[in-house]
Order: sequence, then C-alpha cells, then structure tokens
Amino acid sequence: MTSRSPLRSQIKEAWRQSITDDYVAQRINSERSLQASVWSHLNGLLPSATRRMFIEPRMSVTGKDRQVRYPDIVVCNSRAVIGVIELKYQPRAQPSWRKDIETFNWIATSKTLITVSNVRFRGKSADVQTYPLTKDVLYVWAGVHAECNLHLVNFVGAELAPCFMELHAETRHSGTPRLR
Repeated sequence: MTSRSPLRSQIKEAWRQSITDDYVAQRINSERSLQASVWSHLNGLLPSATRRMFIEPRMSVTGKDRQVRYPDIVVCNSRAVIGVIELKYQPRAQPSWRKDIETFNWIATSKTLITVSNVRFRGKSADVQTYPLTKDVLYVWAGVHAECNLHLVNFVGAELAPCFMELHAETRHSGTPRLR
C-alpha cells in the first residue's frame, strides 16, 4: 500500500479542482496564483480540526553546511509534517524540476533535523507549535506545463519513490489541460 492514501486523494482532488475550476477559467497566471488555488482547494478538503498548512515555511538544518529551503506548501497533522508540495507553473514550456527533486531528497535525508514552526512575529500567540517531519512524509510535485512524457518517479530514487506523487496538467495549444 502507498504512503498517506487519504492525503494523496485530497491533494489529487485539490489539484483537479485548481486546474478544472481555476486554470481553465483563466484565474491562474503565475506560480503564486497556482499556489493560492491549490492551498484554497486543499484547505476546503482537509479536516480543519486536525490539519494545518503552511505556505513557504522555512526549513533549515544548522551546522557546518547550513542549508535552507522554502517548499511551496507543507501539510501537518496535529503533531507533525505529513506532506510537502512543490509546484511549477510553466504552461508554454517543459517543466524545470531538478531543484524540486533536490529539495525533496534534501528534506528526506535531513528530516530528523528539520522542524516547521507556526510562531507568529506579532499578535497574540495561540497554539504555537513546532512540527517535526514524520517518517512517511508524502512528497508531491505538481506542475502546469507543456505536453511531455515526463515521469519524475524515475528520478527520485528508491527510498523516496514510495512516498512520492507527481501530478501533471499538460497544456495544449487549443484545448484544456490533460491531467495525469
């Protein structure tokens, strides 16, 4: 069985809604608007009492080779990070994906050293919490791009493959995107 089946289904549905409702209606014109659309649809599908999402949270590992990443969307349950989503919006081009796969690999190999926090900079502190990464984090790459025969699962490596999902909206010159 694959990792995080309910979350996989919810992300797939949010992606479908973002493309069929928002992209087709020309409401998405950038990676930021794609991010907002996916977040909004996913927020409507996730159980609000037990799920929290962060947009571009800072993930870092301190030490000699300090590195920082900002994934597009991170999904948490009440205790830990359960999903990391990277988005691409390149409707007229082949998608660039190498940096995103490198980010997933970096997170996967450093996950015991990374946490995400919801500390506010100003305002009333409510439910301040630090979220470690679970051992079975779901890594999702989702892109709007020109038609191609790209299968990123071939590039993620054996350790990441069971926890990886890719979603494509392949654009065509005259027609709606093909979801796969």
